[in-house]
Amino acid sequence: MVTDLFVGIEALAFAIALARRHAHGAALDDRALERQRWLIASFAAIGSAALLGAAIHARVPVGDDPTRRRMWRLSLGLIAVGGWSAWRIGAATALSSRPRRRVARATTLAYGTYLATLTRTNPPFVVAIAAYVPGAIFLSAALATRLKQPAERRSIALALVGMGLTFVGALVQVGRIAIHPRLFDHNATYHAIQAVALACFFAAADGIVRQGTRHAPRAAHEVNQPVRT
Repeated sequence: MVTDLFVGIEALAFAIALARRHAHGAALDDRALERQRWLIASFAAIGSAALLGAAIHARVPVGDDPTRRRMWRLSLGLIAVGGWSAWRIGAATALSSRPRRRVARATTLAYGTYLATLTRTNPPFVVAIAAYVPGAIFLSAALATRLKQPAERRSIALALVGMGLTFVGALVQVGRIAIHPRLFDHNATYHAIQAVALACFFAAADGIVRQGTRHAPRAAHEVNQPVRT
C-alpha cells in the first residue's frame, strides 16, 4: 500500500508539473504539443492506477468483492492508457504525419476494444503488463532514433534508462522477484523500480517535448524584414 501510494503521488505530481511547465512557455509546434499531452496523460494514468492499487490494498476486502472488482478493472484500464500514451508519444517522435495518423487510429481501436472488454472481465495483472509493454518498446525505439542529435542526447539517454527500468520492473513483477518475501515483496520491489523509472522519464520530459523545437519561432513582425548592415 505504501509503495503504491508513493508511486501514485509521484506520478500525479509529475503530470501537474509538466502541465504547468509548458502552460505559459515558448510556443510549441503540433508534434511537441502532442508529445506533451500524451506525456501528461501517461503520468496521470499511471499515478491514478497506483492510487487505486493503494486503496485496494488498504481498505477493500480480499476476495470476490464487487467494489474490489470495479477498482481492479479501472486500475488495469489506466495502465493500458499508459501503454496507449507510449504509442502516441513514439509516433509523434519518429513518424511523419500520415503514419502518425495511422498509429493513432490503430491504437485507438485496439485500446478502445481492450478497455471495453474490461467491463466484463477480471483479468490478472500480467494482462495489463502485456497491454503496456508493446507501446513501451515502440517508444524506446522511437526515442533511440533521436540519439544522433547532440542537443537531445542527454535527455533521450535518460528517458531510455527510464524505459529500461520499466522493463526490469515488469520482469520483477511477473517473476515475483522480491527484496524480502515478507517485508518488501515483489509488488513493493516493482513499485520501487517504477518510482525510479518515472523520475528518470520526468527528468527527460522537457527534452522529449521540445525535440526539434529548441528555438522558438520568430515573431510575425520579424519575418521578411530587410537585413540591415
